[in-house]
This record gives sequence, C-alpha cells and structure tokens, in this order.
Amino acid sequence: MSKDAIAIDNLSYAYPSNWSWRKTLALRPFSLDVAVGEAFGFLGHNGAGKTTAIKCLLDLVRPTGGSIKLFGIESRNPASRCNVGYLPEQPYFYDNLSVLEILRLYGRLNGLSGSTLSQRVSFCLDRVGMGARARSSMRSLSKGLTQRVALAQALLGDPRLLILDEPLSGLDPLGRREFCDIFLELKKKGTTLFISSHILSDVEHLCDRCSILVKGELRGVFTIKDIPSLGDARYEIVVQASAEVTEKLCSLGGKAEKLQDQMRIEFNSRPQAEAALACALSQGARIDSYQFVQGSLEDLFVRLTQSGGKEVSRG
Repeated sequence: MSKDAIAIDNLSYAYPSNWSWRKTLALRPFSLDVAVGEAFGFLGHNGAGKTTAIKCLLDLVRPTGGSIKLFGIESRNPASRCNVGYLPEQPYFYDNLSVLEILRLYGRLNGLSGSTLSQRVSFCLDRVGMGARARSSMRSLSKGLTQRVALAQALLGDPRLLILDEPLSGLDPLGRREFCDIFLELKKKGTTLFISSHILSDVEHLCDRCSILVKGELRGVFTIKDIPSLGDARYEIVVQASAEVTEKLCSLGGKAEKLQDQMRIEFNSRPQAEAALACALSQGARIDSYQFVQGSLEDLFVRLTQSGGKEVSRG
C-alpha cells in the first residue's frame, strides 16, 4: 500500500487564452507529496491556482503535464477516487430537493444502499448539525447551512482522503469551530486532509504541513511547528515620543508605524531592540510595551506572496 495519499509529480496546467491557440500557464511544474494520515494546508492568494490544482487531483480537468497518484493509483483511473471525499469551494445542489433527498442521492452515488445508506445519511447529517433540517428544501438554506450539507455529502463514503476547498467559507464563528472539531476528529482517526483555505489561523491549528502557491508556482513546503523560526520573528517597542526621538530609534535599525498617539517600532534583532530601548529611556520617552513577537504563518504568507523569491522547503 502506498505511503502517500497524494503524490504529485511535475504537475502543470495551461489553458487557451483569449480564444486563440496561445496558452496561459495556470500551474507551473511542481511536485508534492502528502502522507497518509497527514493534514496538509494548500495556501495561496485568489487566482493562485489552488482550485485548478484540486480539479487536476480529481481528474475534473486533465493536466497539461506531469502525473498525479491517489493512494498509488493514477488519478485518471476512476478507482483512485473510491476513497476520496470532496467539498468544493462553491457547492451547488438541486434546490428543489430536500436535504435528505440530496444526501440519499449522493449516498447511492457512493455505492450505498438499504439500511447502510439510511444509517450513514442519518449519521452524517447529525455530525454536521443538520439532523433537524433533513426535510428542509435546499433552496431554503443559507450559505452556511448549505456548506454543512456539502460537508455531510463529502463524509458519506467514510473517505480515507478528504479534499476541502475553502471549507470554512460562509460559516459563522460557531460553525467554523464545529467544522474544525470535525476535521480534528477525522485527523485523529487517520483520515488524510488536504485543505485549501484563506483562514491562516485555522491552517496553523489543523495542519501538520502547508505549501504556498503564488501565481501557479509552488514557493515552498513548510512544517507548521517550524514556522515561528523561519526568520519572521521580531522585537517590538511601542513608545510615546517626539518625532526627533522616533527618528533616532529608527536610525538604530527600526521600522516605525504610527498607532494614534503612539509609535510601534520593529527591530529584526535583539541587540538593535535593546539599544533602541536604552536610547528611548535616556531621551525620556514613555515606553508602553517591549516584546518579542514570533514569526507566524501570516508573516510567511505575506512575504512569499509579495516577493518574487522562492523559499527553501522546510517540510
């Protein structure tokens, strides 16, 4: 049995541009492996190519180059998707059907029938908090409730791999927390999670590793626990000081940002920050705070999406 749930080798995708023979490269060649039982975050700005890559994984579009295997089976083989659940970014359902009818339809498409189908549908609806709305028509549901139904259908086949494209979109804070609890429960059970999301704090909470895609190019793969040490840590002083004192502090290597009647000055190293702190005290400036700020996934994401550089993989 394959040790990887997803194995992407030199994947690329191009599409026709402006109704001509010219091709636009949506995905530049990249390779990526996701281990069985791993929770993996697939990050990128709008238009980076995340959804296109997911469509390639599911053989909804054919890659221009490279190959994809799911549990060791080529993605072009329908058998590769027998153990896969998929929650699309924008789920659409027949709005004249009820929630229960939708789930029974998708259950049958998953090969379920009889009492097994009824039990699985009931379990999944209860798990996403939609048991009481089983008889409601789909057209009567809000975006958040539709998202719950979409997750229920993704779970129907008890998949070994769950592909989630913006799974927390349209949810209120309670719904986000409930979804995160479900994902953590699935992860603990050994389900592989492949999560595309803009909510970076949830990726930090849920995932073991993540990648960052920028304009179709993979900029790096990172282990979540290593992110605080990837060079984005800084020292921060918040002061109330004159423009002259602030200029002196910045001359020691700081970068200033105005906060109403305060100035926040950031330094890349501890010696710089301590020298600035001593200078501020000697000049009679009021020190409101002095702290070390660890690097975050948000810092890393902003740095890689705004720069043209490519980070060395740390995963």
